Amino acid sequence: MAYSRIPWVDDHPVVAFFVGAYAYTWIISAPAAFMQESWTPWILIYIGSFGPPVSAAVVTWLRGDDVRAWARQIVRWRVGWPWWVAAFGIPIAIIGVTAVVLAAIGGPVDLGQSTQSPVLIAIVFIFGLTVSGGLNEEPGWRGFAQPYLNDRYSALKASLIIGVVWAGWHLPYFFIPITPHSGFTLVNQIGWFIGIILLSVILAWAYNGTGSVLIVMVLHAMANTADILLPLAPELIVVDGVIDEAAVGTVVMVQLAVQLLVVVALVGYYGFDSLARGEIPGADEIRSK
Repeated sequence: MAYSRIPWVDDHPVVAFFVGAYAYTWIISAPAAFMQESWTPWILIYIGSFGPPVSAAVVTWLRGDDVRAWARQIVRWRVGWPWWVAAFGIPIAIIGVTAVVLAAIGGPVDLGQSTQSPVLIAIVFIFGLTVSGGLNEEPGWRGFAQPYLNDRYSALKASLIIGVVWAGWHLPYFFIPITPHSGFTLVNQIGWFIGIILLSVILAWAYNGTGSVLIVMVLHAMANTADILLPLAPELIVVDGVIDEAAVGTVVMVQLAVQLLVVVALVGYYGFDSLARGEIPGADEIRSK
């Protein structure tokens, strides 16, 4: 660190980052809650969603650290092909196992229905990689908060802290009528909260093992994309125009159980302290001149 512009930020970089991410996203996105559906609220929502990387860059700059050192993680692609397979494959495997289990227990799925168009899958993935979980979030949550918290806590505890803060950061989306979050049923809301915390552990594992925000962005985008691959049977989810909470609950519980198994396997194999083999990223690696 060369010099600090604001001593409090120097002493509390992670808290400053969290406050900045919340403030930027909530202030910019909030007006969308009072607008009719049009391009304007969507523009506010997606500009506002860049709170984490904007806050991370600002805190890095305020501390007198090298913003380029932090940003280089976003283009770090040389991590070895197994990581690329994992980034694309793990979310698909989770959905695949979920579908098989649901079919076995008589859940609301139809394994015989046609698969989604490759074009649609590609569009959803690119959307997720850029403005719906990837570039607009991961340079902050994993690329900034994770290495700082790695220095103070175990990797597992750090990922859980980030998971809770990350979930809370989404709160405005539950009050903006045009967003999918606003239409979640209670069981969806509970499942989403638990699921995002479990995903935070998986993303921390990918980041700690590679030091690459790019690989985490891909994994996050694939996790969002894989949801459209789950072959749900609409007629079993919505009956007579009413959402069947029991059916939704079954899907949520099975998917969370599969996610939990992945988390337990990762923690069991790599250990909760680092979630990786070898040295993991710390704050010094992203702030050095």
